[in-house]
Amino acid sequence: MIKTSIIIPTYNRGKLLSNTLRNLIGQLPTDGEIVVVDQSDEVCSELMEIVKNHSTQVHYYKIFVKGLPHARNYGLRRAIGEIIIFCDDDIIPSHNFIENHLQNYKEKEVGGVGGRIILNGNQSHDNSNHNKTIGKIRWWDTHLIDNFDAAGRAYIDHAQGCNMSFRKEALIKAGGFDERFGGSAHLEETDLCLRIRRAGYKIVFDPKAELIHLKDAKGGCRAENYKRWFYWYGHNNMLFFLKNFSRYLFPAFVTSSFIRLILSACKRRNPMIVVWGISGYRAGLVTYKSK
Repeated sequence: MIKTSIIIPTYNRGKLLSNTLRNLIGQLPTDGEIVVVDQSDEVCSELMEIVKNHSTQVHYYKIFVKGLPHARNYGLRRAIGEIIIFCDDDIIPSHNFIENHLQNYKEKEVGGVGGRIILNGNQSHDNSNHNKTIGKIRWWDTHLIDNFDAAGRAYIDHAQGCNMSFRKEALIKAGGFDERFGGSAHLEETDLCLRIRRAGYKIVFDPKAELIHLKDAKGGCRAENYKRWFYWYGHNNMLFFLKNFSRYLFPAFVTSSFIRLILSACKRRNPMIVVWGISGYRAGLVTYKSK
């Protein structure tokens, strides 16, 4: 069995994380570990009890710098595994979740795996759907095609942060997560996936590595309000584009981004969304230029 580390960043979701840990500990390989990186404002007694009772399997770190990419990198520096599995603190893994991630690494060219994600409430999913386009990036405007609830195995451009794994050597070659992706950290895992693929690895989608994502409304890196969400949405989109795409595509990217902001503003009946979004795009440009 390949030595495995599961890294779980968490913020103000102690009870949900406790349930996640209970589900993962039972299927953890003998020499595997779970690395919890806790950025919470307060310590959860239920969580600490689990950490105490499973101290050889669950390694707990309390940090005070907020930010999802920072927490992932912090966990990566302390992980002992050859394969690193990342998941959120509010998930319910399938029975063979860890094993099904690891099976894919028998292929040497595979550097990463994206697993199947079932949103809470959609558990009665259709297992017959094998024809969806999964995990692709539309290259002319950076639009993401997800469909991570699909049932077919496929090679993909990107995975989703609540259910993904990588070879540790691939993560190191790619330079880890870019901590400039702020707020909800939108696109931080997509940016990493592109760098891993440029390093010569393939990323595969395996529907057998399945989990239910509860998407709890509180805690995590959920935005507190529309202003914050659309600002960081714009910031991270601009940073992502400038890092990964040809400047010849910039007019198409700007046009499609502006249209999306207008549509969002109309849907929510809030014209300030356009202002907040544009402010974020400008800030993303500054962030990129500042390196």
